[in-house]
Amino acid sequence: MYEERARSALEYTAKLIERFGSRLAGSEACLNCADALLETARMHADDARSEDFRMHPGAFLGFIRILVVLFLISALTLPLAPILSAALMSVGMAILVLEFMLYKELIDPLYPVRTGRNVSAVLEPTGPVTRQILISGHHDSAHIFNFYVNQPEKYALRVYGGIGSFALLWLASLALSLANAAPLVLAIAALAFLADFVLVLPLWRFAASEGTPGAGDNLAASAATMEMLKELKARRDEGRGLQNTRVIFISFDAEEAGLRGARAWARDNAGRIAEKPSWHYNMDCLYSARDARFLTSDINGSVRLSAPLAQACAEAAREAGVEAAVEPIAFLTGGTDAAETAKAGVRATTLIAMQWSNEERSSVYHTPADDVSAVEPAAVELAIRVGLRLAERLDAGELD
Repeated sequence: MYEERARSALEYTAKLIERFGSRLAGSEACLNCADALLETARMHADDARSEDFRMHPGAFLGFIRILVVLFLISALTLPLAPILSAALMSVGMAILVLEFMLYKELIDPLYPVRTGRNVSAVLEPTGPVTRQILISGHHDSAHIFNFYVNQPEKYALRVYGGIGSFALLWLASLALSLANAAPLVLAIAALAFLADFVLVLPLWRFAASEGTPGAGDNLAASAATMEMLKELKARRDEGRGLQNTRVIFISFDAEEAGLRGARAWARDNAGRIAEKPSWHYNMDCLYSARDARFLTSDINGSVRLSAPLAQACAEAAREAGVEAAVEPIAFLTGGTDAAETAKAGVRATTLIAMQWSNEERSSVYHTPADDVSAVEPAAVELAIRVGLRLAERLDAGELD
């Protein structure tokens, strides 16, 4: 049964990619894909709906070019106006930390407004609702990361070299301005950082304007969500349904634009979240079952997820024959949609089915090769097994 569900999910993923191609947040393709998911959900759910929200998707990666420009201007102004140089670099560091590391919306208003579309479907239990579980993926696809396509072995050097140079100029400009350094010292420092610009400039082309097919990251997870809806509906029709656990199936938009879709959903559904004790099983990057791990933190370690829930998911994976790690998210590797529901008080975790460090990520991640052939059926099967087993355990009151 699980193998069949996984196969169906991958076939559905392939059909959606064939119909809509790349699905960058805010694009017509992404909105149309959401509508297709909604159409599928309506055939099986008690209630299914889409929810539109406003966002500025260009900001999430657009900040990189702002930092490149600020670095160059700050290096050039350092000999003449070290205080101005320090001020500009401080602005840049604020953008880097808030926009990139913490996923805040500091510069979002500077970018065009676009429409995003979340899709959710509800399956009610046979008895009174005492708890609820969210099961989710995201249907938008990522921009192609040029650093993963061209000489990916140099990814760490390019990213950490650029960020490190930026941080170094920030510290140097602060120190030199506070010390009232001599003009000669300022000139030498400026020349050194202008030479260091060779490490910063490549960041300008970090991401392409084109998007990936986004199969493993992350349309396969949304398809798996639909398969779990179908399975739990079939069980209920056969008299084997969940007794007291409501299941809310969600396909988020704009995960690749800084979790904006999950943030909007958590905000707009705050009442639904607070209505009953809630858990969230999120799935992302379904490539390899042997690399499965469940997260205990999110957004570069700044958001705490549910360790007991992650452990319960790992136990479900173990029942399926997979030894999955339970661990915090690696620093500077980003975030997942579980972070936004966790902020709202939901006990949440994310299944990641690939290596999660920048050096060991899947070779197709954020590249044009992220098609269905890159997704192991076993990874999708594991995701479905864990989600269904988790719903069963919740319904039995084992995690209350």
